[in-house]
Amino acid sequence: MQLLVITIDNCDEFLSSLEGLKAHGMNGIVFQSTSLKHALLNSNIDAAPIFGSVSKIISHDFESSHTAFLLLNDDQIEHAKRVIRRNTHGLGKKGVMFTLPVTSIEGIDVKE
Repeated sequence: MQLLVITIDNCDEFLSSLEGLKAHGMNGIVFQSTSLKHALLNSNIDAAPIFGSVSKIISHDFESSHTAFLLLNDDQIEHAKRVIRRNTHGLGKKGVMFTLPVTSIEGIDVKE
């Protein structure tokens, strides 16, 4: 079993990817997220003087994104990646997806 983590900057492509995954019986959870750069530019923490003043005059047009977490069987991973690549027309610089091995799981309706 593996945890597939997906973040895609384009909201429409993210949602169409989720719809594609759901259509193939894959479920997960979605969290609102933002990049480190966006979080730091909008924070109240003062940066170094040279960067702090620059960040005050630059307009911040970043928008939040979303991150999906899906717990999948090993045989579902490659299919899920194909669905995401198809809906994003190639992930490229639009986001990121990665998997992590899951060695233990407990909870609601766990089927292995």
